[in-house]
Amino acid sequence: IENIPVVKYVAVAGRNVTISCPGVNEHSLIDTLIWKTTQTVAEYVNGSPLVNNPRITLLPGNFSLHISPTSSADTAEYTCLFNDRHSPEAIADLLVQDVPDPPGRPLVVSFTSRSVDLSWAHSQDARNAPVTNFIIETRVGENGDWNQVPPIYTKSHLTTYQVTELLPFTVYSFRIIAVNELGHSTPSKESYYFVTLREAPTGKPVTTIAHNTSATSVYISWKPPPPDTILGEFLGYRITYRTRDRHPDDVKEIYIRDSTVERVRLRFGSPKATGSIGPDAATLFILELLLSMSHEIHNLETYTQYLVSIQVFNPEGLGPPTTVLVMTDEGVPTKPRNLSVLEITSTTIRISWLEPEKRNGVIHGYRVYYVYQNQTLLHLPILKNDAAQNSVFYYTLTNLKPFTDYRIIVTAFTLKYDGEPSEVSLRTDVGGPSPPKVLNLTCHSLDTLFFSWRIPRVYHSSIDFYIVNYRNLEYDDTHEIRISANASIVETSMVIPNLTTNSAYEVKVRGATVSTVNPKKVVLGTYCEPIKIALRANCEQYQPPPLRHNPYVDQELVILAGIVIGCFGLLLIILAIVLWRKCFHASYHEAGDQRPSERTDHKPTVQSNGWKTSCDSNGIVQTSIPSEEYINGQQQAMIDRFHR
Repeated sequence: IENIPVVKYVAVAGRNVTISCPGVNEHSLIDTLIWKTTQTVAEYVNGSPLVNNPRITLLPGNFSLHISPTSSADTAEYTCLFNDRHSPEAIADLLVQDVPDPPGRPLVVSFTSRSVDLSWAHSQDARNAPVTNFIIETRVGENGDWNQVPPIYTKSHLTTYQVTELLPFTVYSFRIIAVNELGHSTPSKESYYFVTLREAPTGKPVTTIAHNTSATSVYISWKPPPPDTILGEFLGYRITYRTRDRHPDDVKEIYIRDSTVERVRLRFGSPKATGSIGPDAATLFILELLLSMSHEIHNLETYTQYLVSIQVFNPEGLGPPTTVLVMTDEGVPTKPRNLSVLEITSTTIRISWLEPEKRNGVIHGYRVYYVYQNQTLLHLPILKNDAAQNSVFYYTLTNLKPFTDYRIIVTAFTLKYDGEPSEVSLRTDVGGPSPPKVLNLTCHSLDTLFFSWRIPRVYHSSIDFYIVNYRNLEYDDTHEIRISANASIVETSMVIPNLTTNSAYEVKVRGATVSTVNPKKVVLGTYCEPIKIALRANCEQYQPPPLRHNPYVDQELVILAGIVIGCFGLLLIILAIVLWRKCFHASYHEAGDQRPSERTDHKPTVQSNGWKTSCDSNGIVQTSIPSEEYINGQQQAMIDRFHR
């Protein structure tokens, strides 16, 4: 057999091949013929061909073996024996080449969040053509399409490979296809499902709403990031917030863990453990439930800008934040600081203050209230820019009542709220007394006047002084006499000495009170109407009764009494005229009988109630007003002491 020649045939599986029988041609006389490998393939007996395989035909004429189509199983050494020979003239070596058998099921050797190491066995049968490389097909998810991800072509016939560029926390499976020069094998059995490791999320939530709901709270609404960016089990959201002007590390955080995560686990189970559902489907379910999330943050500072960040998180960590700037609403300003009283008079109070420690909004101005006698009054609002001087605010309350207790309240206000009040209580200063009521002005001697008056009707706290002002009408210079006073003394009198005889004087008086705010200050009252009087010789001999005035008689009664007296006086005048006519007529006739030497001339003297009066060319009253009847007891003693 070793010396028998070999004729090689190479065929491609699926195609046809014809193998000639060595030593036989169309002219040969053949009684019997048999084709065999390890077993009989075909034979010619008694003029009839016998074939066991329908793909194989024994051609008539030259008795060639025709295989159509070929398969790799047809590869063998074929011998053709005819006419009962025991050895062939040649051996036909048929090699049918085909694509490889599928490799073994790939196994996951190791994996990370982004890669996996695979290993598999070679094809059991290379089909007479060596494997040049492999194709790795990938399926994402449990029911994904094998064409979803482009196949990976290895560059060698090695049966290990690291697949990269995978997605974290994603279900994968793989299958292998062997490649030789004839083509691709059928795919291997797919690998068992596995889940890549987690990573921190890469997606950001999308903020949809961000606004304040009060002075201490804000409302945030957002949409979740895309499911494929969660990269792990969705656990919830982390919200951090801090004021804009503070250090980045000075933050507060809120974790929102939703029960829907547990509901997904109960419904679908653990994908890593059971392989029943992938994390993508679970994440989609969660995100459907949490399509729009929202949260309200409380206990914030009033009218403050906050940086609010939202992050999704999984067991591996936090995703990138989405940050939004939101500001709490205006609130109630705190009370103005350092409310101070700068100046107090009888009708004004000047105050100052500083801006509130916490404005809690845009301060548009201040309101100044003042309370007295259970009444609350509001001055017009003070605009901020109108009152400020070097960050200090000033205001003067006017038209106040003297010597009155006031409570002053100052509040800042925004467009929405009035602030907390600062207040101070005080009393305005005393005002000047009203004019005293003159009772008497009497020519007391050649160079003195007696002057008396009653305490002013209106005064505050007390009457501490009287100031008597007098001047000679021939000169502009005035003189003042200051007299200590006591509010318990109703009537006061004095003697004005060292005057010039035969001169006219103008005299007036006013009260004065020591300031309750500044003891060194004297608050002067209003002068009474000035009274003019003339000094002349012997004026002290006339002592008419003093003028008595009752300042406490009601004005209406005085007016009514004056009307009654006037009417009565008019009747007396009419009666006097009638009587005068009768008397004049009678005396006229009597006078005609008298002698001229018996008539006596008299200078006319006008007296009214004991007062002697005359007028000079300037219209100044020349009078001598008696004082003895007016001066009694203590007043007379005071005058006597003055003369002594």
